[in-house]
Amino acid sequence: MNIAFYNGVSGLVAYQQEMDLVSNNVANVNTVGYKPSRASFSDLLYTQMWTNTDALVNAGGDAGAQDTADENGVGGMTDADGIHMQGHGVRLAYSDLVFRQGNLLQTEHPLDMAIKGDGFFAVERANGTTEYTRNGAFDISIEGKSGYLVTSDGSYVLDASGKRIKLDRGDDDQFDLTNLQDEVGVYIFPNPYGLEPNTGGFRETPISGTPTVIKASSRASRPYTIVTGMLEQSAVDLSEEMANIIVSQRAFQFSAKMVQTADEIEDTVNNLR
Repeated sequence: MNIAFYNGVSGLVAYQQEMDLVSNNVANVNTVGYKPSRASFSDLLYTQMWTNTDALVNAGGDAGAQDTADENGVGGMTDADGIHMQGHGVRLAYSDLVFRQGNLLQTEHPLDMAIKGDGFFAVERANGTTEYTRNGAFDISIEGKSGYLVTSDGSYVLDASGKRIKLDRGDDDQFDLTNLQDEVGVYIFPNPYGLEPNTGGFRETPISGTPTVIKASSRASRPYTIVTGMLEQSAVDLSEEMANIIVSQRAFQFSAKMVQTADEIEDTVNNLR
């Protein structure tokens, strides 16, 4: 009975975490360059209950793990050796990033840039760390007679060498934006799904690997195109998120019902004493 109770509790925790993920996706439906997350679940540890070689017979005649139930209707898993394993619930194993291309919105702002294809812009935060983003809503920070390309929060945009992009004024006191998109570094990771999401961007991790940069001179071999005067919209599909939240809510309700039923059974047993 305790197993049923804790299975239900684990479901409540796991599906609440999934609903939190979906809610965060919905909240960022209008965030430039945002990539949604998806929940992936895994079983908790199994406990060996008994051995039953009769449970090995299946339609194909092969020995293998299969769902079984005991004489009381309690489910579980019987492995190839006839050992019945009882599960202990579910947990959120990890969240996957969905790196699909967002729609491109035309802004006509000369400093706005969007990546069509793979890659990320690199930005230097106020604390000196480097993060990566798909948000190309850039501006100019005027420092003395020069200017630097920055993000909306003041982080410096980096070039292919990891240096700040400096803009010089012309004779007309205007900044030269000619071929500016070729100066902006686009960083490509071996495994972008291993990036760590952060507010407004991503952090490099050992799982993501070290990014590489394709030089401007190698334009033909680029797996991306930088378009100016446009921004990549959020990749969140609102209809998909609404469907996911309904599924999560139903699973949460089922888990809550399991906890309630287990509690009622325990109460009945206590009253029999």
